[in-house]
Amino acid sequence: MPITTTAELADTIPTIIEEAKHTSQFQAIMAGLAWKIRKGVGSTINVPYWGEVTAVGLTEGIDLTASSAMEDTNVQITPAEVGVKIIITDKLVRDDMNDVKAAAGKILGAAMEKKRDQDLLGQIDDATNSLIGAGNSLTMGGVAAARALLSGNATSAGGPAPLPYACVHHPFTLLDLVDVVTPVVPTAGTLNVTGSAFTDEILREYTIGRLFGMPILEDGNLAIDSSDDAKGGVFATGTGGAIILGTASEWSVEPERDASLRGWELNIVGEYGVGEYLAGWIVELAADAATPA
Repeated sequence: MPITTTAELADTIPTIIEEAKHTSQFQAIMAGLAWKIRKGVGSTINVPYWGEVTAVGLTEGIDLTASSAMEDTNVQITPAEVGVKIIITDKLVRDDMNDVKAAAGKILGAAMEKKRDQDLLGQIDDATNSLIGAGNSLTMGGVAAARALLSGNATSAGGPAPLPYACVHHPFTLLDLVDVVTPVVPTAGTLNVTGSAFTDEILREYTIGRLFGMPILEDGNLAIDSSDDAKGGVFATGTGGAIILGTASEWSVEPERDASLRGWELNIVGEYGVGEYLAGWIVELAADAATPA
C-alpha cells in the first residue's frame, strides 16, 4: 500500500516555507520602522531610560551642598507566542495543485505579518498627544504640528524625540493630503502648485513620498472604527525610537503529520512583544478615513 512520507512532500513543504518568507519581506511596514530588540536570557525585555537632574547657580566661596539622584524608569516588553495553522491533505499533494500550495504559503506569511503589523500600529494610540480629531480631514498643518511636538518634547517627558521621524496612516486618510496638494481646479484651502516636482511625483506615482523631512507611508492594516476614523501618527523610528518590537523567536513553518486525517498540519509560530519606549515620542493623528467616492 502506498504511504505518503516526507520524501513525497519534499516538493511541497519547501514551496510553502519559501512563500511564507517571501511574503514577510514585502509586508513588513511597521516592523521596518520599529526599534528591534532580540530577547536574551529571561522572559522579558527591559529597556530603561534615565530621568534628568537640575543644575543650580553657585556663589563663590559657598559649598555646593545640594545633590541630585539619578533615577531610571524601566520599559518592560513580555514576548508571547503567535501562530496560525493550515492543513494540507495527501490528496492535495497527490493532485500536485501548485497554485493551492503557493497560496498556503502566502496565507500563512500574510496572517503573521498582518498580526505583527497591527500590534505595532496599536502602540500609536498610546501617544501623549493626539491631533486633528475624529471626523476631520488630515491636513499638512496637522502633520507639521505633530513633527514639531516630537522635536519640542519636554525634557521632563523624555526630551526631543530622536530623528528620523515617519508618518504612517491609512490610504483613505492620506487621500485628503493628495486632494489638497494636487487639485484639478484649485479652490480655497488647496495649493496651486501643479507642475512642481512635488506634485508631479504625486500625479505620476500616487505617493506623497516625503513631507517636512519625513516619509509619508500608507498602511492599510490600520483599523477604521464605526465612525470611519483611523488613528495613524508621526513617531521616532529605528533603533532608540518610540516603538519597540522585541523578538524572542522568529517565526518558521513546521510540518506535522496527522495520519488519521491523511494530511499534514503546517504550523507557523513566532514569539514577540511590542511596546512604546516613550509616549511623548509618538503623536497620534486621529482623522477621517471614510471610503473614497
